[in-house]
Amino acid sequence: MGESKRVTVDFCNGNLMSFTQELFLRLREEHPDWTVSRYGCLTNCGECAVRPFAFVEDEIVTGGDLEEFEAKLFALIEKKTLT
Repeated sequence: MGESKRVTVDFCNGNLMSFTQELFLRLREEHPDWTVSRYGCLTNCGECAVRPFAFVEDEIVTGGDLEEFEAKLFALIEKKTLT
């Protein structure tokens, strides 16, 4: 297996409280080579209030629910780390 590329995933604190806290904690634990951060606000309040979202390398990823969000998040991370 090849060397893992570093990736940055940024979560909004408000969104963590509503949708993504468990995934955030799991990513930090399972992927110590990634930078998984939380911020007070990522100035994306429209998304934050209604659905899970995060930024991967400054590109937004959203999902209608946590399952869809997680699948899209990992797909984007894979795309970013393969290039």
